[in-house]
Amino acid sequence: MCSGQWQQAQDGAVYCLGTLEMASVGPFGLPALTYGEANAILGAVAGLYATVWCLRTLAWYIKTNTD
Repeated sequence: MCSGQWQQAQDGAVYCLGTLEMASVGPFGLPALTYGEANAILGAVAGLYATVWCLRTLAWYIKTNTD
C-alpha cells in the first residue's frame, strides 16, 4: 500500500509519492497473499481447468466414436 498517491513516470514505471506500507488485508477483506501462495492458487486453478477439459474431450470422443 502507498500512504500517498501513485504516479506513473514517462517510461511506464509506477512509484509512490508517500510511504510504502505492508498491507495486512487484501482486496475483498481477504488476507494478503504472498507471490508463492498466489502462484499455488493459480497452479491449482490451471490444473483443475486442464483436468475438466481432458475429461470433457474424452467424453466427447467416446460419444462420437460409439454411435
